[in-house]
Amino acid sequence: MKRKIIAILGIIFLTNSAFAAQGMSSWAGPGEVQNPDTYRPPKKKTEPKKAEKKEPEKTVQPAQTKQEPPKEETKKPEAAPQPKKTATDEYSRSVGNLNISVDTFEADKKAIMAMISELSVIMKEKNYAAWTRYIDQESKTYWSKSGNLKKAQNRMPVKGIQLKTLQDYFKYIFVPARQKSQITEIRYESDSYVKAVEVQEDQDLIYYFFKKINGKWLVHIPQLDA
Repeated sequence: MKRKIIAILGIIFLTNSAFAAQGMSSWAGPGEVQNPDTYRPPKKKTEPKKAEKKEPEKTVQPAQTKQEPPKEETKKPEAAPQPKKTATDEYSRSVGNLNISVDTFEADKKAIMAMISELSVIMKEKNYAAWTRYIDQESKTYWSKSGNLKKAQNRMPVKGIQLKTLQDYFKYIFVPARQKSQITEIRYESDSYVKAVEVQEDQDLIYYFFKKINGKWLVHIPQLDA
């Protein structure tokens, strides 16, 4: 067995030697170069590119919005009619036989009581300039005249005080006469002329007169009897 293997190897050796003696053989085995100077690598067969299969574009369907059924309009509950205000004992005392509504009475009283509160502060501060803004023009004209001031001076319980100006009237008569008042109600003489009173058992003490001029209540100081 060993001999056969040697013989075969010897044949292979002789064959290779013969090729070597001839120089560069025209045969070249796989992976060998025949002539490096003239060798051009064989052109690679370019296989035609397989056409890429394009997937059909997917068309995105717009999302369908659910159509909600139309909402039923909710009807707002109608406001219940306000009950008519009933007349009170005070309202009856204040209005008397005049045709004045409860709403008008309440609005007038609110405005007049607010002015009385403001006047109480003005009188405490003895602020004459502010006081004049609450007095109607007719009263200011009348009580600025020396003859009328003289008549009022003669009727004062305290003697020796002289009234020469409207400011004297404010200081010596108007303020002292109202310092201790506790006004709670009003009394209509007409729809534009009202008295502010303090109720005492069976009588009303009058402290203010108010006259409505151009829709605004102002203090009116009555004139002296002749």
